[in-house]
Amino acid sequence: MNTNITRSAKTLVTGLSICSFLFAPTVFGQGKLVDSRDQAEGWYVPVHGQVLIEGEKADDYKVFLYKENAQLGEVASDKRGRFELELDIDAAYTLRIMKDGYQEKMVFIDTNIPKDLIKYPDYECTVSLQKNASPNVEAFYTDFPSAVVRYNEELGGFYHSEHYLTHIQTKLAGFAQASF
Repeated sequence: MNTNITRSAKTLVTGLSICSFLFAPTVFGQGKLVDSRDQAEGWYVPVHGQVLIEGEKADDYKVFLYKENAQLGEVASDKRGRFELELDIDAAYTLRIMKDGYQEKMVFIDTNIPKDLIKYPDYECTVSLQKNASPNVEAFYTDFPSAVVRYNEELGGFYHSEHYLTHIQTKLAGFAQASF
């Protein structure tokens, strides 16, 4: 009789193990569905971008997207010269924008948001291209992103750092002025 109980217990344990294995993905999936981050705007940051030259829409430009420094590919633009992206939250991206005869621009976008945030606005990204820099411009500063974008809790959305933008533009303008 002791052997039957042991055999029944083993069968029950084996049956429960198989059930646990078969249902584990479902339970894990259900746990993920109720995670507070799932309520965030689709787990991504919508980015609406446009590239301008002297205030007018640019054409024939290329945008490459990098995530955590790995190239994901080229981003297509529409007939109006705009591009659309959906960037995963809690990641780091770089947009690399190029057009022949113009200085390359990079935009760093940090999509980290506060852990309890479930609603946030789309990010509107406008990039203005300038003619190629003078050969006297120190390449050191042209290798940095043109803008750094992060979630700003005070403003309640994704914005570029004015301090960083001003600093980079001042450095580039200083070198360009020195060459004239």
